[in-house]
Amino acid sequence: MALSEYKLALVTGASSGVGAACVRALREKGVDVVALARREDRLAALADETGCRTMSLDLMDTDAIYAKLPGLDADILVNNAGLGRGYEGFLKSSAAEIDQMVDLNVTAAFHVTRALAEGMAERKSGHIVQIGSIAALYPIGFPVYGATKGAVHLFSQHFRTELSGTGVRHTEICPGRIATEFFDAAFKTQEDRDAFLSGYSPLQPDDVAAAVLFALDAPWHVNVSTIELTPTEQVPGGAIIEQARSN
Repeated sequence: MALSEYKLALVTGASSGVGAACVRALREKGVDVVALARREDRLAALADETGCRTMSLDLMDTDAIYAKLPGLDADILVNNAGLGRGYEGFLKSSAAEIDQMVDLNVTAAFHVTRALAEGMAERKSGHIVQIGSIAALYPIGFPVYGATKGAVHLFSQHFRTELSGTGVRHTEICPGRIATEFFDAAFKTQEDRDAFLSGYSPLQPDDVAAAVLFALDAPWHVNVSTIELTPTEQVPGGAIIEQARSN
């Protein structure tokens, strides 16, 4: 099933950044899209621009997820909603920051997937796209955020085995640094944010949306399981060696 055969997509975290870029890209391909986020004013502007449908929903509310999403009969899920906190380090992260990341990046992502995947499996068609992170694949210094995206990474691999025989495809996109509002919340000061994104050319939201479309538009017999997508000038991995004390 190529992209032209899909009818309805749900995109979470759709009010800005990668989510909004995916809504625009899918609408340009003629797909009916439900853009889901909390910020109603942003959703209204996106609807005026693209003709998408909108849904204002707090994904921390599990009951609301199961009350509203299963009836959509969506062919495509782009599970994009997420947040980063504690970029100053695990030992400096607050309990609230840790809970927020786990609740949205892991718990909500799992429930949104389950709410839509059951119907896809019954209909024997559909495509689930998880927007993960390069932090799921390499130790880049953000323990809690990396761990939440690592959970999504392993979930994606294990869930693929369960989907075998259902006709439902599953893709994980693992981007590096993207120039979005994500980092406005990730860092406590604009100076820290600017420093994190300066000195190289970061990915743009449209770059990630293009990767999503590539996976969705593959021939039905092809499942693009994982895409690792980084700026040319960002090379993840390696080791950091610092002497803690003299011998």
